[in-house]
Amino acid sequence: MTEFIHGRPSVTSMAAGGGIFTRPQALAAGVSDREIQRLVSSGEWHRIRRGVYIDAHTYETMSPNRRHLVEVRSALLRVDGPAVASHWSAGVVHDLDMAEADLSLVHLTRPELRSARIEAGVCHHRGALEARTVCAAGGVAVTSVARTVLDLARLSSFDAGVVVADCGLRRGVNRSELVTELLACRDWAGSRTASRVVAFADGRSESPGESLARVAFDELRLPTPELQAVFRTRDGSVVARTDFLFREYGTVAEFDGRRKYYRDLGNDADPGEVVWREKLREDALREHFGLEVVRLTWADLAPERRTQLAKRIRSAFSRASASTRAA
Repeated sequence: MTEFIHGRPSVTSMAAGGGIFTRPQALAAGVSDREIQRLVSSGEWHRIRRGVYIDAHTYETMSPNRRHLVEVRSALLRVDGPAVASHWSAGVVHDLDMAEADLSLVHLTRPELRSARIEAGVCHHRGALEARTVCAAGGVAVTSVARTVLDLARLSSFDAGVVVADCGLRRGVNRSELVTELLACRDWAGSRTASRVVAFADGRSESPGESLARVAFDELRLPTPELQAVFRTRDGSVVARTDFLFREYGTVAEFDGRRKYYRDLGNDADPGEVVWREKLREDALREHFGLEVVRLTWADLAPERRTQLAKRIRSAFSRASASTRAA
């Protein structure tokens, strides 16, 4: 039964998954084409694409990722034949960490296409789809996380590929799954970059910043650090868990450490308490374990700042070495 508000059907009563509804649904609910035109012109309804609508206020208040998800759902409604969300759109569906995400287009993979094309805001990719590479997430047909990681690693920069691959591993994808997808796409464009990404990826990186920091360290030819090293007191109490430990060089590198405390204390934690705990933790690493601590921010990872970052870390190596000799 259709719900009416002020003599017309409510959007809620017609909305399909994700808040969208189609022209046939509106017509079936008693809304004429003329009324649809009026509602779109007045700004009450937002037309996502031909014949697919959403309440305008709902759309305007959505985050960019939620908007993209709505656009993915609407694009799939308009496709004839098999199609699944893929590439960056699949990354949004799976809520993966992505760098350089291209959300200006909806990305779909369609195995029956003769060639790729862009049409009406949708990039239609031609690609084989097998049972293992397709799943459903949130009611959307989408490439699996492993296939999504490989698709993005092939078509993105190495840095961006590592971000999404680390996230995939962190979410429970097995490296063997990535290798299987890598072998399946070994003759596809970008497979060499994807191969490097899979070899380098490490699910112990807990954020995009940590992933990019590892890439920067490798680019700068710094020693490979240990990830998530745990430091304990004699009685076994945990003093700190560090992002990067250059053990041989007596140095710890931490990316945006306050993030750890907001995660542990909650997003409404008092900033002063966060800073204080951070200081105590760093003091403990220095005083009880004799470590140098280098702090990294997003600005340090910018290409033009990476050389300076290397100097800071190597200076810490030298200070730690001098301290060891003095002791």
